[in-house]
Amino acid sequence: MIEDNTDLATLMKRISAKSPDLVEFRLDELHDRNRLEEITSKKSFPTIATDRSDRDQRKKLEQLTYAASLGFDLIDLELATTDAATVKHMKSEGAQIILSFHDFSQTPSKEHLTKILRAEKKLGGDVCKIVTTARQPHDNLTILDFVESEAPKVRLISFAMGSQGVPSRVLSPLFGAEFTFASLGENLRTAEGQLSIDQLRSAWQILEIQ
Repeated sequence: MIEDNTDLATLMKRISAKSPDLVEFRLDELHDRNRLEEITSKKSFPTIATDRSDRDQRKKLEQLTYAASLGFDLIDLELATTDAATVKHMKSEGAQIILSFHDFSQTPSKEHLTKILRAEKKLGGDVCKIVTTARQPHDNLTILDFVESEAPKVRLISFAMGSQGVPSRVLSPLFGAEFTFASLGENLRTAEGQLSIDQLRSAWQILEIQ
C-alpha cells in the first residue's frame, strides 16, 4: 500500500533487494498521481496497479488508466465493477488486465469457481484471479483441484485467504497458477493468511519447490 507521503526511494530499494518476480502496488490511499511517475521511473521489475478503496469508481479508473499509460504492466480490475469497454480501454494504454473476484465469506464449489472463471474470460481478462476464503482445511483442496484443472487453459491466479488457506497460497503455483502473492514484510500484509516473501520462499525451499 502506497500513500502520498510514502518514501518511494527507500521502498523501491527494499523491494529490489528481495528480487521479486512481480510487484503489486495498491493505490487505495494514493491521491497524488505524480507518485506513479516516480514508481515507473525507478522500477526494475514488472508491476501491477490496483485500487480496492471505496472512492468513486470513475476516479479509481482514471488513476488506473494513468498507471497503465505510464507503463504499469498489469492493471487489476474487479469483475463486479468492470465492463468490456473499460477492459478494452485499459488494454489500449498498453497494460494487460487481471480480472479479479473475491469471496470474503467462503470457498464455493469447484463448479461455481468455474462459472466465475468463464465470466472473467468472456470479459477479456488476460489473467483471471479468483480468491476465496478458507473456513476449513478441505477448502485448500477445492482451490488446488480447480487450479490444476483450469490453469492449463488460462492464466489463472487462485488461492484462499485466511489462516486456513495458507497451504493454497504456497502450493497454487505448483498446481499451475500464474503466481501467488506475498508481502514485503510480516507487518505489511494486506490480507489474513498472507505470508511475507521470506516466509514464502522458506516454505518453498522446505518443500523443494524452488
